[in-house]
Amino acid sequence: MRRLFALLLLLVSTGASAQVGDWRTHAIESEAGWTFGKPGAPLLVEYASFGCPHCGEFSGEAGPAIADKVRSGKLRYAFRPFLIFPHDRAATVLARCVPAPKRFAFIKAVMTAQPATRAALAELDRSDQSRQALFEAELKGPEVQALLLGRATGLAALAAGHGLPAAAAEACLASTEQHVWAGNADLAGRVAGVTGTPTFLWKGQRLGKDLTPKALVAALPR
Repeated sequence: MRRLFALLLLLVSTGASAQVGDWRTHAIESEAGWTFGKPGAPLLVEYASFGCPHCGEFSGEAGPAIADKVRSGKLRYAFRPFLIFPHDRAATVLARCVPAPKRFAFIKAVMTAQPATRAALAELDRSDQSRQALFEAELKGPEVQALLLGRATGLAALAAGHGLPAAAAEACLASTEQHVWAGNADLAGRVAGVTGTPTFLWKGQRLGKDLTPKALVAALPR
């Protein structure tokens, strides 16, 4: 009987592991952000702004190695949104609204799309009319501003490619509840003493400001 129970337990455990397959799809939300990966794996925390070029550099150079280690269960990766640039709120609420299994991929896709996003923002700044529209949207509140920027930068369309239909993306961008969460997540980082991005914590210890993508990858489990 004990052997039969042990065999059943093994089959259940094996089935659960096979069902997860890619640990990047395993997302846990907290008030500060999201954690991806296999429970119990070593934890890398990143406080990042979606518009921060330096964050984009780390995502491009160290991101593939981090993604591979999270996928295989060797590493947990926590993304903590930090609001600096005007479109950070739009990206953050959309990241919360995309289906949880696709959230990791969406975050990385937003980082990859930084050049296109910057070009779209520059285009908004070209005419008095668009600048006025952006100014008025900002005065009306974060929901209106995020809706305008989500459309203009292509972030809403990017979310659609990650399982969030256009109508749902618009509703997400206009949701006060989502913006309250984004603001609280940003505040959690500031209360924790984060002053700039990217800021990395490895196994609870903050890594130095002179950190490079190559050095970050070297510090992670093989």
